[in-house]
Amino acid sequence: MNQSSWPLIKRWTDEEHAQLKTMAAEGARVDEIALALNRSEKAVRARAAQHGIELRLVAVKSRSRRMPG
Repeated sequence: MNQSSWPLIKRWTDEEHAQLKTMAAEGARVDEIALALNRSEKAVRARAAQHGIELRLVAVKSRSRRMPG
């Protein structure tokens, strides 16, 4: 049986895996990769972790308050 029997699990194709590796190597954010591959961020992170693919860590930037003048 090629496809998973779970209805919500979508198998990764070789092309998707290659695109994940390429985008990660280029420094794309997880949300960008997920959007390009039509996958959830969780799925992208899980696939990357399973295959030792390093993803860009994105820190949430706090807005700096500038004083006028």
